[in-house]
Formats: sequence, C-alpha cells, structure tokens
Amino acid sequence: MSSVLKSLAKLRSTDGFRAFLAVCMVAVVGVATIGLPVVFGGATTTAQATEPSPEFESHDSITQVDSQSEPADDIYLGDNGSAVLHYENDSEDLDKIDVGMDVSEGLVHMLVVDDVENPNEDVESANFSTILNQQGLSGNGSMVMQQPDDLKDLTVDVSGEVSEDANEFNAEMSGSFNGENTSAGTVSTSGEIAATADRFETNGEVFAETDTMGSGSNMYVDAAVTETKSGYTVDVTQERNLSQWTVSQWETRDQAKQTLQGQYGMLATSLNGTSEIEITNYDFQNQSSGQSQLEIAYTVTYTGVDSGIEEQLTDQLVSDESADLTRSEAREIATSVTEVHLETISFMVDVNEGTVDADWDIAIANYDELTLSMFDLMEATDTTGQLPQEQLENARKSIEAQQAANLESTFTWDGSVEQASSGDLSFNATMTGDTKNWDAYIDELESRDVEPPNDVTFDLTAETDGDELSMDGEFKLESKDLAGQTIKSWAQSIQNSQSSTTMSPKTEEFVSALNESELKVARIDAGLKDGTVRVEAGAQFENMSEITDTVSESLSVSGVATEQHNETTSMYVYVDDMDGIDTASATKADLEQLSVVGPETTVHQAGEWEDDFPRPDTDAMSEFLETETEDAAKDDENADGTPGFGIGAGLASIAGLLTALVLRRRV
Repeated sequence: MSSVLKSLAKLRSTDGFRAFLAVCMVAVVGVATIGLPVVFGGATTTAQATEPSPEFESHDSITQVDSQSEPADDIYLGDNGSAVLHYENDSEDLDKIDVGMDVSEGLVHMLVVDDVENPNEDVESANFSTILNQQGLSGNGSMVMQQPDDLKDLTVDVSGEVSEDANEFNAEMSGSFNGENTSAGTVSTSGEIAATADRFETNGEVFAETDTMGSGSNMYVDAAVTETKSGYTVDVTQERNLSQWTVSQWETRDQAKQTLQGQYGMLATSLNGTSEIEITNYDFQNQSSGQSQLEIAYTVTYTGVDSGIEEQLTDQLVSDESADLTRSEAREIATSVTEVHLETISFMVDVNEGTVDADWDIAIANYDELTLSMFDLMEATDTTGQLPQEQLENARKSIEAQQAANLESTFTWDGSVEQASSGDLSFNATMTGDTKNWDAYIDELESRDVEPPNDVTFDLTAETDGDELSMDGEFKLESKDLAGQTIKSWAQSIQNSQSSTTMSPKTEEFVSALNESELKVARIDAGLKDGTVRVEAGAQFENMSEITDTVSESLSVSGVATEQHNETTSMYVYVDDMDGIDTASATKADLEQLSVVGPETTVHQAGEWEDDFPRPDTDAMSEFLETETEDAAKDDENADGTPGFGIGAGLASIAGLLTALVLRRRV
C-alpha cells in the first residue's frame, strides 16, 4: 500500500482532483462510521442496531487543502464559458489507476491496482466488499493464509440474527496450539445469565488447576445474603491461614466477634440500623509451622437499614442542584431502590493445593419500578435539554413493552482449556444467546409507536485445512435511509461539538454542504492475490455539487476522467465555468489570474482543438454501485486487494489513502 500512496502523491493538486477526493472522503467516512462498529462492536443478543452518531475531534482535515491549484499542462477552452484542464502525471509505480467523477449524476469512482512492496508471504489471498445504501449496510470478506507455526488446528463458527422473528447468537470454537512455553494447567467454566424486565439471574462455576500456587494460598469461603421482612442476613463459612499481624484479632471467640462487629457494624450504623453477630462455629489453631489457621462460621443480621437507605438517598436527591425534584418525588425514587428483592446472592471459593473451585448463584427481582424511576431522574437532571426527550420516552416505552411481552433473554457458556504432558494446549468453547417472546415484544413496541430494532445478521467461520488457515465473514444491517442519515449525523456531530466554535469559515461551509449532499450509496471492494493489491471504490450523491462547490472558489468542476498510457496518467478536469470568463474569445492573457494557468501551460483557444478526450464512464460507475455485495466478494478469482482480512482493515487502508491525498501539500 505504501507504493500506492507514493505514486498517487505525484498527482498534482488540481481543483478537480481535490473535489474528487473530498467526495470520496465523505463516502468512505460514511461506510467506516457504520462498518467499524458493526464488525468490531461485539455481538450481543439483546442489543438494538441503532442509527449512527459519530464524533470527530478534528474537523478541518478535509478542508485543509492547498488554496492554490497547480497549473495545468493544457487548457482547452470551449465556446460557452467551459474548459477542459489536462494534467499529465508520472504513474510508473502503479499498475493501473482510474479516477472518474460526474457531478450532474452525483457519481464518483476510483480503481487502483498495484504490486505490494515486501508482501506478507503468509497471506495467500484476501478480499472484501461492503456497500452502504438507503436500505442499510452489508459486506463480506475472506482470507486464506499459511497456518501459523504454533497453531495445530482451529475451527470457529460464529453467527447471530436480530429480526422480527428472532434475536439469537451462537458461537462454537475449538482447536489446539503449541503451549510448551506456558503453564496453563486446566481451566473450565460454565454458566448462564437470564434477564427479564424485572428479574436478573445468573449461576455458574469455574475450576482451575495449576502447579504455580503453593499450600500457603489455601482458603475457603462460602457466603450467602438473604432478604428478610425486617432487613438482611449474611451467612458466612470461612477457612483461612492468618498472618502474624492479624492473629490477635481472631485468636479467641470474643476477639473474633469484636473484629466482625467492627467490619459489619459500621455499615449498619451509617444507615441508622442495627447489626447482630452470631458465631455458630469457631476453631482457631496454632500450627507447628508457625502459621495460624482459622475455621469460622457466623451470621450477620441487619435490621432497619432500608429506612436509612431511603432517608439518605432522598436527602441526596433533594439537595442535588442538577436535579429538579420535590421531596415526594425523591422519596419515590429512593423507595424503588429498597423495593428491589434480593432473592439469592451466594458464592463459594475454594483454593486448595493448586486448585481453585468457585461457583455463584445470584437472583435479583422486582427492579422494574427502579428502572422507570431512573428515567424520571434522568429527565429531572437534564436541565440543559441535552438528552433528546423522544429517545428517553422511547426507552421508557421499550421497558414497558418488555414487561408486557414477558421478554426473557438468556446467555449460556461452556468452555475449557487443557494442557497435555507434551505441552500442547487444547481449547473448546460454546456460547449461545436466545430471547423468549421476542415476537410478542416486537408487537408491543409497534403498538406503542416505537420502531423495532434494525435487522442484523452476521456470520464468521475459520478453519484449518492442511497447512492453510481460511476465514470467511459476512454481515448485513437493514435500516431505512442509512446512507443519508450517516452523513447527516456526521455533520451534526461536528456542528454540536465543543470545538465547533473554532472552525474555520471554509470548514463551516463544508459541514453545511455535508448536510445537503444526500449520500445515496457507497461501495468499497478490495482484494489481494499473488502480491497484487486491487482497491475499487465508488459512491453516488443526490446533491454532489454541494460538496464540490466548497473545494474550488473560481472554477465550477463538472467532471473528472483519467486515461493511462504506459507509465503516464493523464487527468482531464471538465469545468463548466472558468470564473465567469468568456472562453469563446479568451486567450492565455485573459486567464493568467487563475491558479490553473502557469508559464508552462498551453492554452488552446475555442474552435482550435478536437474533443476526443475520455469522459466519465457513468454507465460503469452505476453498474459497480448496483452490483450485489454477495457477488462482489466472490467474483473474479484474479481480483486483487488489500492485505489483511475484514471490513475494518480495508476501510482503514482506504480512509488512510484518501486522507493522505486530501491533506498532501504541493510536490
């Protein structure tokens, strides 16, 4: 890719080329804004695919282009105020470059093919394709590479779906690798999480065996918290070795009770409640090794702490200057906190002679009123109006819809890592996510005039075969008017940012143009094969002139086309208006005030030349943008692309390429 950057950097700074790059940059940012979170944002079975709200720290980057264009090699004047600017550039480092733009059709396209400098011999082939349009975002990619030396075998299968009918996630992976330099021992874990609108439950276990822990680390604790009518009880059974600095706190039953009262009583006192300690089992031993061992079981009973929680929380909410709450409203929120029911909270940890065994069981219920109270609190503290009222109201309605539909989401996992005597490590893991009553939840959302989650599907597979590792992935996000909303959200985030007050007038003009440009579709394809990289990108705007007009102050660019002969690339910039000059009778002297005219520029007067220059191929541009994404990643076995795998890597490369071109200084 570095050779591509170096070669393209030789293209001279023209109004037409800068306009082309500005348009391409907008399209690439639009795709990257949605594509990167979809690919790298993680998979969750309950998450809703939302509209983008990108934020950028620096907003002058696209407009930081030379104010002066380089002089053209030739200018061909028309008889209606128009002209064609010709630039000839050295492109010996590029196998192929093709640039095209038609402002009236709103089309822009770029194709670059080049040999990779110092190619990674481990990567045999890679390709991806992604398209952003008014229906959503979709993409796929694949890669074949030499199997890493330490990897013995690998199988991965990850898939997920969010639609009107399902909200589910599945992942399976297994494999083995050389672990002779590690000491992992054996680790296994399994468990489950289940959640509804008013109940959360999780249970699971973890087991680990390793030779890195000595007997001095042995300990055991089993604890449980239970809610009663008057408060809470905490039951603890504990076995532990004592250090010489703590022995005096535990060496008699009375000292142990006093120590426990100090640990637990402070909480009760701070909440205007009481606590009582009952030791049900006590065994203290001084061992011959000089260490002391304690076995103890006790119960802590808390009484009257709920009223203290309510009173203190009410006082804090009323005194909070950022909230506009009456004492009655504050107490209602505080009461919803203490009404949460702790059904079960228990855990056990046993560390003994190099093994660790742990399990837990937690169930919390009746927090639906607390959830709704949090929305009241957010509304009360939003004194500046920064939280959109519609979003808060829709979130509240979504919780109510979950309650009405009895929506339940579950996530389970089971995994293990084992080390053989040879040192090889093998692993196996499965994860599943599912949602019960999902269709009823969608119906409840629609009955409350809340848009259901956008449809999302994704799939990723990887496997070893012989001495090769192959990976394939695809995703699809359905959302109405996603392309246009992406660019508008980008522009709005810039306008609403803290640094918007320091933007230059040129940047303000560009941001305003973003809002009016109306991106319809953007597509990026890339591939790598036999050491050759191929990158192709295109986009279409409803109002492309809104962007191109911000790039040049004197020329009205209508199109760009290129042609390549041997090691030379010619760029033709079509101009509809040469700064108001009457080109029908103009000579070079009439144009000398324009930055595109220099001492070496040859001006061809109107009627003295034949129009046989290449034109933007709008049919080919449209065909590229209309091709289905699923076919794009599979077609043309000889198509070559960008190193690495995945949408994120490709977008990063292309965004970097275009940014470098837009920001470069004259050469």
